[in-house]
Amino acid sequence: MKRTMILLLSMLMLLLAACGKENEQQAFQPGAPVKAAFTLEPKELVAGDTVTFSVKVTQDGQPVDDAKEVKFEWWKDGQEKHETIPASLQGDGVYTAQQTISEPGSYFVYYHVTARDFHNMQKTPFTVNSKTGATPSSPQADAGQSHDHGAAGHANVETVDYHFSPADNIQVATPSALTVHLMKDNKALDKATVKFEFWLGNAEKHSFVDATETAAGQYEASAQFPAAGDYTVKVHVEKGDIHDHKDFSLSIK
Repeated sequence: MKRTMILLLSMLMLLLAACGKENEQQAFQPGAPVKAAFTLEPKELVAGDTVTFSVKVTQDGQPVDDAKEVKFEWWKDGQEKHETIPASLQGDGVYTAQQTISEPGSYFVYYHVTARDFHNMQKTPFTVNSKTGATPSSPQADAGQSHDHGAAGHANVETVDYHFSPADNIQVATPSALTVHLMKDNKALDKATVKFEFWLGNAEKHSFVDATETAAGQYEASAQFPAAGDYTVKVHVEKGDIHDHKDFSLSIK
């Protein structure tokens, strides 16, 4: 009888251990990717119209109503200045923002969706016609501004699109996450070598940290900023024939 009880207890312990291991594996399994579907209304735009940018966010076929951030970045073809407007949740995973565009021409819009440890971004061209009926030529999805690299810079034909996302409320001398999302030809730029260079004001001393790719086209690194002030963060990207970089401003309180 005693041996039977010991055997039963042993089998129960093995069963519980197996269940625990299975639950642990499930807990560490990454979630399904977050997907985004963009639409623009009205499809035929005339100068002075109000355009509605809309993106439906889903995960595993279910609407995502708890996105950390959704915004739209838009600009006229050939202009360096970009306008960014936040989106608001309408329900059922749909986020929208409106913008009145007064000048005819060729435009681009990027949606940026940050939700559940994923970031989605994609560039879409659109055209605003004049009230007289003249139709500007449509821009290409992979067209856009070249990056200015300073006095000794160059216009890189291998244009890389950047979305820099530093951690919120970065504290002095505290390890903080720096994240950049990279796109090329409207696709995630994966398997690149990426590093962050940063410096305070006009300081001659620059710090460098290597980034690790945590998802396709998403690169992260941990950096410490030694003092409060206005920093420049330069993102360096290399992959094959691509050798690109872009500066971003970052204020540390």
